[in-house]
Amino acid sequence: IKGDNFTHDHTMKKRMIDSLITLIPNSDSAFPLVNVKFRNSTLFGKISVSEPALAVCSSSLYLLQVETGDLGDVYKIRVSCDDVPGFEGWHLKSFHLEELHTKQELNFDCKCWLSLNREGKELVKEFPAVNEDQKTLPVYKYVVSVHIGDCWGAETFANVYITLYGKRGDTGVRKLHTSLAKGRKFQRNKVDSFLVEAVSLCHLQKVVIGHDREGYGAGMYLKMVTVKESQDSDKEWVFPWWNWLDTHLGLYETVCEIVTV
Repeated sequence: IKGDNFTHDHTMKKRMIDSLITLIPNSDSAFPLVNVKFRNSTLFGKISVSEPALAVCSSSLYLLQVETGDLGDVYKIRVSCDDVPGFEGWHLKSFHLEELHTKQELNFDCKCWLSLNREGKELVKEFPAVNEDQKTLPVYKYVVSVHIGDCWGAETFANVYITLYGKRGDTGVRKLHTSLAKGRKFQRNKVDSFLVEAVSLCHLQKVVIGHDREGYGAGMYLKMVTVKESQDSDKEWVFPWWNWLDTHLGLYETVCEIVTV
């Protein structure tokens, strides 16, 4: 397990704390490499659960003791699994975090699959903290629509990734796997919409979108990205680009940052 040092502000000295983490998967789920990120109002802390300093495994839970920085007031976590060959998925029932010095506890009710082959088809999930002292934040399935231009070579076969940023943090990097529209993704003059599930970001401010340059002629012409909080929402954020994401055209970049209008 790798722990980072964090501070609430630049005047506070860094300190290390021990945390006890309980991961409760389904009894028939294999334990994959898991990355967990803790989000508070000012920072993100990250641990990789692969080679824990202390691990107690049973058929019903994994108990891990890790050394982390001061996590502050955590309001959500993000759990992700690596997409490795042969990995069929992992069902996470719940997540429990206990700070061993103060005995402060946080619980996260998960009850979901991290899998590309089951419901949701996602390897990244966010969960809000369940705390009696504060209201649990809502989880939204943001509808992210990618608008491809109507010009020769505008399409791409590369893998496309996006990060949404709002007043309350970000989604982390998400691969746009499954389009709600029929047909091949990211084709000329096509709009593909994707569901990105995340704890509420509040008002959206910007997106970062790009591709991995895989495949012949991987560059694409991006008109804009639009985002809604849900499929039924009337509120829409627009992020215009009208340029290439290509190493040989436009700004010669395959990743761009776009602020909302």
